[in-house]
Amino acid sequence: MQRFPEAKTLVASNYLDLEFTFQEAWRESKRNAIQVGDALKKAKQNVEEIKADIIFEEIPKLMETMPKGVTGNADFRKAVISRNEDYKKAQEHVEKLEAMLEHFESHMKIMENTSRFLKKQMDYFKNLGISSR
Repeated sequence: MQRFPEAKTLVASNYLDLEFTFQEAWRESKRNAIQVGDALKKAKQNVEEIKADIIFEEIPKLMETMPKGVTGNADFRKAVISRNEDYKKAQEHVEKLEAMLEHFESHMKIMENTSRFLKKQMDYFKNLGISSR
């Protein structure tokens, strides 16, 4: 955001404009976070569906060809799932969306903190009796 330097050197006359800008940036980040959160929920569901397909389709085929001692444990199932290309791609997509969501949430926090700082500065000006013009 290009207006952060102005927040450091707040002048009472530009408080409302700065506050509006930071609130608008917060709302935009919130909208983006909601959209990414929705996409993340769908991506996680996709990962679970791929995992189920592997468990019901691929693992039984492998169990026919491999010794029983190897195929009956959780590590075997985990290994088969983790080697599946569709699963890898879907899991990577989930991780990217999680990173995007974290970015938007941290951006929102920055906007909240900056807005709080501006309000404290204005309160300080009022206590000193500095004019808002």
